[in-house]
Amino acid sequence: MTILYSELADVYHEMYRSIFDYEKEFRFYDELLKKYDRNSVLEIGCGSGNLAPYFLKNNYTYLGLDLFDEMLDLARKNHPDATFIRSDMRDLHLEQTFGAVIVTGRSLCYITSNRGIMMALQSIHKTLEAGGILIFDSFDANKTIPNLKTSFIQDVDVGDTKYKRVSRNALNMECGWTWDWEADYHIEKKGEEKRVVRDKTVLRAFTEDEMTLFLRLNGFDVLEVIKEDVLVFAAKAVAK
Repeated sequence: MTILYSELADVYHEMYRSIFDYEKEFRFYDELLKKYDRNSVLEIGCGSGNLAPYFLKNNYTYLGLDLFDEMLDLARKNHPDATFIRSDMRDLHLEQTFGAVIVTGRSLCYITSNRGIMMALQSIHKTLEAGGILIFDSFDANKTIPNLKTSFIQDVDVGDTKYKRVSRNALNMECGWTWDWEADYHIEKKGEEKRVVRDKTVLRAFTEDEMTLFLRLNGFDVLEVIKEDVLVFAAKAVAK
């Protein structure tokens, strides 16, 4: 299991605000949610809450959910007006239902077993209102697997701290289109000793047909698939 979202939560928060354009990401989801006339949103994989203020500012009913307490501590500190809870998407027991569930940051790709994907989709289905919409992104196996970079480096400077992530990837194909991702985080903060922390995890990519079948087996009709650098699925919850 990765430590990026627990022991390295602060590193994640600082690095990813530079790597990703969260305002642009919100506009993408906002367009889809307006298209399907949905204004209550559960965000699964909310992390440190970088999307939350955009949803609140645009009058959505919003709840952020994550698996890691360290991420939620940051989210609550940085966005006290939003509500965040801890839970596992494979076993949701919420008192309310939502018009839409969005799973952000390719969070489903950390679930590598078929059984785990089935559990997550079944659990999300119960959390949606009748006819509710599920939106999520995933790595596209047809792009990711043939073009998997064996190594790459990302440098981010935030204030007086320099972050360098040196990543290494290797296919394992243990269950579906999976690979091992190992990363060394080099952290240099002014006035402190440089430290290096190693993280490793397994990720899974999906083909469009593969994920479409998972959705259909678990009570969803696929409304559209947006093919960009990743696959983005929009699906409607129907009676099973």
